[in-house]
Amino acid sequence: MKIMNKDKQFDILYPILNNISPLSDENWEIAKKYFKTKTLKKGQHLFYVDDHIDDFYFLINGLARYYYLTDDGKEFNKSFAEKQGHLLSSISSVSQGIPSPFSVEVLSDFITLHIPYKKLLELGMQYKQWNDLLLRIYENLVIKKERREADFLLLSARERYEKFLNDYSMIENAVANYHIASYLGITDVALSRIRKEMKN
Repeated sequence: MKIMNKDKQFDILYPILNNISPLSDENWEIAKKYFKTKTLKKGQHLFYVDDHIDDFYFLINGLARYYYLTDDGKEFNKSFAEKQGHLLSSISSVSQGIPSPFSVEVLSDFITLHIPYKKLLELGMQYKQWNDLLLRIYENLVIKKERREADFLLLSARERYEKFLNDYSMIENAVANYHIASYLGITDVALSRIRKEMKN
């Protein structure tokens, strides 16, 4: 994997965060020293279920999936990450110090910039712009969760698949069918049937 230099990573992340909530050059420069780079290869994990997570990871390049694991070893996909700037973490773990309830597996060569959650809280206490950014991030997470719940209650399996294609354009050809079916809450057979109907 070709390693992207850190300045380039910052050039990617800063405008994304600034778009979420305005962040001055000065406030950004103050925080940059607390960010570190983490690179992973396909098949590795950013973290596993029951790990204690300390950092917020912001996606710079790559694909990943969040998944739950049942006691009998069955996996259920919670979400995918493909867009630059996507936050990867376990909110319950970083905020309450409890083990993560899910794992994050990397689906391609992967680069993140990560920062300790406690450091983000310190920045938020010292600088209003960082506090506002954290608030916007949490609002976006809540909205995403609400929409996901509404999709399962209100949309048919085909409508959920169509929405998946719209939301995760890069994912469909990069992951196994059973990963997509699991995310949609259907079987591989049902997914194949939906695809066949859509082609017709």
